[in-house]
Amino acid sequence: MTIAPTKPDAPGPGYGLVREQSTRELLIDRYCELQPQLQRRMSALLHDELHEELHTVTDHQLVVLTYLRGQSVTMRELAKQLGVGESAATAVVDRLVRQGLVVRCDDPSDRRLVRLALSDAGESAVTELHAKACHKTASLLAVLSDDQLAQLVGIMETLDAEAAKETSAGCKTAAHDRNHQEQA
Repeated sequence: MTIAPTKPDAPGPGYGLVREQSTRELLIDRYCELQPQLQRRMSALLHDELHEELHTVTDHQLVVLTYLRGQSVTMRELAKQLGVGESAATAVVDRLVRQGLVVRCDDPSDRRLVRLALSDAGESAVTELHAKACHKTASLLAVLSDDQLAQLVGIMETLDAEAAKETSAGCKTAAHDRNHQEQA
């Protein structure tokens, strides 16, 4: 940590000294500013591009459809993934079921559970939207050289793997804590 003098008229405790941020801290701050901004801008561009196809699908419904691609989940799992209550998730799913994009099916291992999955029409819609989103993203990424794009993808894979490890470790810790509480 580097300490540098401040302006002589600086008020407050620690008068005359301020902590300078390291280059790494500045880069992390910049990443934290850019990441959500870039996500919002890319989402807006994709939404504008896909507006025709999305005329009956809201952003929340699109998140559900994308999440269900290639898997089936329970309502509880979906609600947890969305960060909403089960009643809010049910409202979104009910609309998707009425549109014929999602189906409810029995869980083969537990008949009390209902699983959610994409219908054939939902799978087709998500596949088409994904292809169009990739096409639009490719046009946005055209400003990067192949080397820059390879570095970006490598960095994203590294961050994803680290986040997955931390998520897994957090789940194990929470499960251990629950088991410990149940035994007490």
